[in-house]
Amino acid sequence: MNCNIYLIGFSGTGKTTTGRLLSKLLAKSFVDMDSEIEKLERLTIPEVFKVKGEIGFREIETALLGSTALILGQIVSTGGGVPALKKNREIMKNSGKVVWLTATPKTILSRLTKQKGLDGSGAARPMLTSDKPLQRIEELLSERINSYEMADLVVNTESREPREVAKTIIEGLNLCVL
Repeated sequence: MNCNIYLIGFSGTGKTTTGRLLSKLLAKSFVDMDSEIEKLERLTIPEVFKVKGEIGFREIETALLGSTALILGQIVSTGGGVPALKKNREIMKNSGKVVWLTATPKTILSRLTKQKGLDGSGAARPMLTSDKPLQRIEELLSERINSYEMADLVVNTESREPREVAKTIIEGLNLCVL
């Protein structure tokens, strides 16, 4: 594999979980962009938003994506909003294959709520603080759908185990597992 595999999609669709498993199956390195931003900035994602605003956060995200794209052969879990910027879509298309992981808004809300309960990460999920989180998820999905449609492969993660999703990606991109 001489290109990167970028996992895009809304929060809660399984990008990080699937990405870690995919990296093991393909014996490739894994990059979680949100984790990398937190390391670089020494702040949580919500703190970066608070300190630098969304524009500042998106600039950091684009810079990280650009530097990540220089090293080929990686599995990259992007933040949910990465594909919203044309420059980011071009970076991903020019350095790899893009896989869009999908799930229904109800499933996304359920997964994010469970995750919040397990690790306290709900603070990083602003839509969970909304009075109507399901409606907020639906709105954001609607805003991002055109950006997500640039993917080379679409994989529905609804009611599927991460291993099954990873194998679907491998088959869909015609990759060999060593």
